Amino acid sequence: MLPKRLSHNFLFSALGLALSAMASADQLVLTNGDTLSGELQEQTDTYVIWQSDNFGALKIAAKRIATINGLSLNANKAPVFRNTYKGGLSFTGGFASGNQKREDWDLESNVEWREGDFRHSSDVNFESHSLAGSEPKEEFALGHSVDWFFQEKWYLSNGVAWGGDDDRSVDHFYSVGSAIGRQFWDTPAKSLSAETGLVWISESLNDQTKDQRLTWSWAADYRRNLMHRMELFHTHKVLIALTDFEDTELRANLGLRVPVVENLFTEIKLEWIFDNQPADGKKPTDTQLSIGVNYGW
Repeated sequence: MLPKRLSHNFLFSALGLALSAMASADQLVLTNGDTLSGELQEQTDTYVIWQSDNFGALKIAAKRIATINGLSLNANKAPVFRNTYKGGLSFTGGFASGNQKREDWDLESNVEWREGDFRHSSDVNFESHSLAGSEPKEEFALGHSVDWFFQEKWYLSNGVAWGGDDDRSVDHFYSVGSAIGRQFWDTPAKSLSAETGLVWISESLNDQTKDQRLTWSWAADYRRNLMHRMELFHTHKVLIALTDFEDTELRANLGLRVPVVENLFTEIKLEWIFDNQPADGKKPTDTQLSIGVNYGW
């Protein structure tokens, strides 16, 4: 865990980097070498609609375009709905002995597959932390969601999750939720989706009490290539109890993947959790910076 002041400074600096990257304009390069800053609005086999920062909306013939964000036109084209399969596996660990004995392990995996208008996503996370030979504090979570694209970019999502968190005195929890979302972009160069809905959460705490609540949720998932090789990613989820607006929770991840060899990356990730009504004796904020490896397929 980072010191409180350092973690907050790092968090805000990192979030600033993410927002700057989100706000930065895309680059379109024509076959004659000219460069246009802006954003891709629409793409067909014969033309693109490009929202230029300087000239407004432009309709440009596909044969005149060399690259968009360093990739060919076909690479930037949104995929037609078809069966796809992809996933990733991340592992970080740390061990110290001598004056301080500490072990930290974090394993995270996600798998996503697409069948026509339906997108399935499964996530697994397990963490173990121990200090000075104490009994390890463990955190685990299993989740699965199904998105139905009733329009090209709009979808309905239903998901379930189950897990526990010793550090926050949650023996186990489960959640069930539904949301409506929009997939703004989804190309090899960048991806952005956002969704909002309702989530029912039931937590059994270590002191034998229970916390059950219906919450409003807001979540986003962002990814963008930097310099055509590195990948910046950011996810967050906000939960606000409908019966008590003071009962809120925020989970956010911000990270960078740097390629080592094909499909293998060095991953640097900052995780931040804020719960303004934590279990008795627990602090509202947890921050963790991890460095490890990620394998994607």
